[in-house]
Amino acid sequence: METIYFEETQHFSRGFLIIPAMVAILFGGMFVVQVVFKISIGNRPVPTWLLFSIFLLTTAFTVFMYSQQLKFKITSQAIYFSLGVFAPMQSIKTDQIASISLRKYNGVGEFSGWGVKSNATENCYTTSGDEGMEIKFKNNAQKPILIGTHKSAEVQEILSKYFSALKN
Repeated sequence: METIYFEETQHFSRGFLIIPAMVAILFGGMFVVQVVFKISIGNRPVPTWLLFSIFLLTTAFTVFMYSQQLKFKITSQAIYFSLGVFAPMQSIKTDQIASISLRKYNGVGEFSGWGVKSNATENCYTTSGDEGMEIKFKNNAQKPILIGTHKSAEVQEILSKYFSALKN
């Protein structure tokens, strides 16, 4: 039976969603003014269909980005992770792991930001922050994976207690 040692769910920073939310509110308000109150905005008003389309797209984008999350779980048999609403849960079996360790990283400098990213040496799954669990594989053909965590002390405790043979 598989024992769950650790679970974490992370979200992207919500601060960057202020701009698309404000754009959605602005174009939604303009749509209401033109349709409900029959007041044209400006000398050459934007077509109603375009106002509604921009409102719809920015609202959908804001809701979609708000719902994105990184799910990360360490069990006795595997490490599971998924980043995104539609992304399937991926797993790395413990017998595939050569080493596992925590490390600091620079999301922008190393991976050009956060999300599902890749550089020349490894793949990264992160939402924010600068600490992650780096997994290196026995099969050297596969790039190492870095999974961001906001609970590095708890992860360190789990790694020390249950995965000390794999620790770097």
